[in-house]
Amino acid sequence: RGDLASMAELRRMESLGLTAQLEAEWRRAGLSFRVMLVGESGLGKSTFTRALFRPYVPDAELSAGDADSREPLRARTAEIREVVFTVENEGFPVEFTVVDCPGYGDAVDSTSWIDGVVAHVVGTFAKHYEHAAEAGQAVGNGLQRDGLIHACLYFVAAHRLKGVDIEFMRRLQPYVNLIPVIAKADTMTVAERDAFRRLILAELRSAGVRIFELDAPQASRS
Repeated sequence: RGDLASMAELRRMESLGLTAQLEAEWRRAGLSFRVMLVGESGLGKSTFTRALFRPYVPDAELSAGDADSREPLRARTAEIREVVFTVENEGFPVEFTVVDCPGYGDAVDSTSWIDGVVAHVVGTFAKHYEHAAEAGQAVGNGLQRDGLIHACLYFVAAHRLKGVDIEFMRRLQPYVNLIPVIAKADTMTVAERDAFRRLILAELRSAGVRIFELDAPQASRS
């Protein structure tokens, strides 16, 4: 059993391309990952966050803040705010920051909402380079602690892709890894979900919007 565990650990390191020195640094300093949640109001962005962290974070921390920077994940988000959690992942401490953005609601003109979110993302680049210039080196006291937004989950309402959704993703995609998510997809049949996913991808391609895509898994060789 011990040999099997060692082999599994070796395969995991090889698949990630990790050296022993790099793994030791990760275990010492930890990792930092920042994800932004964006989309229409009422699509369950904050609920998604609670579901994501519930296996790792006590319920008390998910529903109430402490004296530091952690804030409660309320049902509705009124302003851009960051919620920080530290979780353990296979021996690596991971500082996970959720940047929760207010939904754009039913306003006829959502320009100010888009401007505010894009400005927040662009501002992280300005802070990053300012700190780098002051320090005269790469920013951070651990791997990936750069203050940048590493990924944006954009929640699209089931059955309802709006022009504002396309426009926001078009403006945001130059600055962040963009990942569209069909919110409340369990209200759709499998056929409806697949057709809607194809529609979203087609509309994004038509608008020239690039999204983050995982590499296709390679076929295993026997």
